[in-house]
Amino acid sequence: MNSVRTLTFAAMMTLPAGLAVAEIDILPVTFTCDNGVPLEVAYFNAPDGSSAAAMVVDNQLVTMRQAQSGSGIRYESAGGVGTYILRSKGWDATVSFLAAGSDAASEQVVLQNCSSR
Repeated sequence: MNSVRTLTFAAMMTLPAGLAVAEIDILPVTFTCDNGVPLEVAYFNAPDGSSAAAMVVDNQLVTMRQAQSGSGIRYESAGGVGTYILRSKGWDATVSFLAAGSDAASEQVVLQNCSSR
C-alpha cells in the first residue's frame, strides 16, 4: 500500500494547480511483465480532461503526463537524463526509455509484454 501512496503523491504533482483532490479519479493498476516482473501504475484523471500517471521503474519513481497517441494511451516523463514512455492499450502495456538528445530510433524497451489481466 505504501507504493500506491507514493505513486499518488508523485502524480498529483504533475496535474494542473487548483484541482481539488476529491475531484480526481485515481486508478491503481498492477501489470505483470516478462519474467513475472511487476509494474505498479497509478493513473490520475481530472474532470478537466487532464491526466497523469506514476510508476516505479528501474528503482525510480517516475511521474508522467499524458501525451498524444494514435491508439491506446501514452504517458511521458519530463526529461532530465531522458524520458520514460508508458504505452498502454486495453490490458497490455510497454515501458521504454529514450535518453536525452537521442532520436526515436534509440528508444530502449525496459519492460514489455505487461498485462493487467
